[in-house]
Amino acid sequence: MPDLQVPPTLETRDYLNIAETSNRSRLAVKTIYNWISLGRLGPREEVCHVGRKVVIHWPTFEAAVMRRGTNGVA
Repeated sequence: MPDLQVPPTLETRDYLNIAETSNRSRLAVKTIYNWISLGRLGPREEVCHVGRKVVIHWPTFEAAVMRRGTNGVA
């Protein structure tokens, strides 16, 4: 059965995978995974597990992490 592609909507296009979040935030992929495993990023920052994939709501991540600096997460 082929993988079904859902066209992006206003709601879904704000969700990025780890690599996309890394590129946009200029944080290392490993840093993002470490923060998730340590509990520094989670549901409050809208980090969602979809099956085996992790997606992050960019506007929430940006507000919670990027705008207050990486020290705000630690």
